[in-house]
Amino acid sequence: MTTRNEYNAPSNFGPLEPEDLFAPKHYEIVRNDGSKMRSLPLWCYTSERFHEAEKEHIFLRSWNLLEREETVPNVGDYYCLNLFDVPLLIVRGKDKKVRVFANTCRHRGALVATGSGNCKAFRCPYHFWTYALDGTINGAPDYKDLEGQPLINDSNRHEFGLVEIDSGVWGGFIFIRFKEGNQTLIQHLGTFVGHLASHKLEDMVTTRKIVYDMDANWKCFVENYIDLYHIPYVHKNSLSRWKVKKFTVIKPTGEESLGFSHHDGSQLLLPFDGYNGFPAMPQVDVDKKRGTYFTTLRPNIMMTLGNDGALVFQSIPISAGKSSLVVSSLFPKNYLERDDFETISENYYRRNEMVVSEDKEIAIRQYAGLKSPYARIARLGDNELRICGYSNWIIDQVIGKKDHLSVASG
Repeated sequence: MTTRNEYNAPSNFGPLEPEDLFAPKHYEIVRNDGSKMRSLPLWCYTSERFHEAEKEHIFLRSWNLLEREETVPNVGDYYCLNLFDVPLLIVRGKDKKVRVFANTCRHRGALVATGSGNCKAFRCPYHFWTYALDGTINGAPDYKDLEGQPLINDSNRHEFGLVEIDSGVWGGFIFIRFKEGNQTLIQHLGTFVGHLASHKLEDMVTTRKIVYDMDANWKCFVENYIDLYHIPYVHKNSLSRWKVKKFTVIKPTGEESLGFSHHDGSQLLLPFDGYNGFPAMPQVDVDKKRGTYFTTLRPNIMMTLGNDGALVFQSIPISAGKSSLVVSSLFPKNYLERDDFETISENYYRRNEMVVSEDKEIAIRQYAGLKSPYARIARLGDNELRICGYSNWIIDQVIGKKDHLSVASG
């Protein structure tokens, strides 16, 4: 018998957005567990108001992956980019420290740099204000008051330097946050710091980076990555061919989740003929050489680590219905010195093209369907427990915590 649902029925938790969007009553159903587990209401994916709330309460206050240190390897190197519509400037200073600045002149707001390169100082093209590599102001020519006195002097010089964004580096990754949060970067990373140390991510380099424009909410790809239910179906001719008898979950202490899949080889490849790979990195701890880590770092970073490299995903929100998916392949620097690097690395890229395409297409297709007025909030099964946990975490950040009903996220 076909189920008949009323068109746009809010009582059935469809995509229709309630006027009192942030009232806790609308999210009580997400707090259920057991046989009543539910995912997020559909307006959490389609509502621009909810998207703006996520930006304010999650992304601006959280540690965000910005880039790799290798983008500015030398003193004076700089690299310009945008994140959440904020122009940013990554610089390696004379002290070799990497800093991130707001790319906006402190006088009239022009970009002080574009693109990438190397310099000894930055000069705004508008009025030739100059800034040192550490962001301090060097000079502002002819900037005087009506009496001819300099408007910048030793007493107020500190007010005119480039605005530095809170940043930190781990594993060669540069992280930033725009607003003060509750955790240091190390606290945010949790067990990543210890469990992934022997992989020496800081000694890896990005050999391929692809950015996909996604007609889907940013959460669709993240939820797909942590969803176990889809693997035998979406990846029936790829990832599901890996036969894993043991999977170890590490208890999180920050915003991370780590699971270790025990097997021979690396799931950065596929278990088929013609997918020859690199040898295991010699420094990797013995108990981590036979298997692959599948990890997430809330809100939007996912990382698959083999004993031979890493695959990093970042799902960046653009609007409620659009996101950017950044996929980066990382290998140890010394692998690039091998005569067969180009040949063997193609096996990893070929695997990625297959698996990532499967995940990307299903995320886009899911989003297209959940916008339907007949779509309903999902009831979750036992292999979707991590979706339930992730949904609760989103609600905790945006709506507020309800500790006695929250489900611990994985």
